[in-house]
Amino acid sequence: MNERNRIELRNSSIIDTHIHIAQNTLFNKKEWNNATMESKINWLSKILKEYKRNNITALRDGGDGIFASCLTREVARKEGITYRTPIFAICKKEHYGSFLGRAIYGIEDFKREFTILKENKLDHLKIILTGIVNFNQFGDVGEVAFTYDELEYMVKSAKEYGVPIMVHANGREGVSAAIKAGVDTIEHGFLISDKELYGMAEKGIYWTPTLSPLGNILDAKDSNFKQQLDIIREVYTIQVNNIVKAYELELKVTLGSDAGAYRVSHSAGIFDEINHFINIGFSKDTVLKICFENGSSVLKI
Repeated sequence: MNERNRIELRNSSIIDTHIHIAQNTLFNKKEWNNATMESKINWLSKILKEYKRNNITALRDGGDGIFASCLTREVARKEGITYRTPIFAICKKEHYGSFLGRAIYGIEDFKREFTILKENKLDHLKIILTGIVNFNQFGDVGEVAFTYDELEYMVKSAKEYGVPIMVHANGREGVSAAIKAGVDTIEHGFLISDKELYGMAEKGIYWTPTLSPLGNILDAKDSNFKQQLDIIREVYTIQVNNIVKAYELELKVTLGSDAGAYRVSHSAGIFDEINHFINIGFSKDTVLKICFENGSSVLKI
């Protein structure tokens, strides 16, 4: 998106429903762990001020393993930004996602980690249910990491505590399990079918399709993925078509950029996401309405 269009959009109040504050160009895990509290606050303030400058008024984090998003919530209050965090994500040991939080084997491990999350006043529970899109093998998103009983227990625990459930899931099997368990939002949701779209619509589950990570690679014709661009384009096209169907079904879609991911910058990422939606054929006004209204609902503003 060019700067002129971005400036025009700054007049609207914008919500990014999927970011990772700990993934940025200012610090890495080692630097964070060795830093003073003053340095940490300065880093986070710098990122948040850029969001604020672009009139991005609310953010929902997907978790990290260094408690950066937990501290960010405090800093965001001072900046006048609404910020929601799961503190850290829950994933299965020996599966994708440990860099976003804590890896567990089963329910007993979850009980221990959930106690820590409650002590830190999580805003939502983040569960990583599957892997990510494999750019080298079309259709591969990794296996479903948790058994249905494990997933159901975690969802029930979060609901009893009174927080929503944000689930990273790709592929038909993983997304179907998340729908059945009654989660609140499904993140990414690549390579799903009409059945899953209908399921989300019927249960009132919000979908955050995160077009920017793949879309930005395609727009840049990224030479790092020269051999994978055809698969990336195919997966992206399926996602775009599913978003159009979702809108027709009145499925509640939210705009989340996955800021912090490769080629998705903090603050700029949500404008990329808006632009991808506009390129699908949605009007700017429709996209901004989806962004604000559905984003407000998901963040319970």
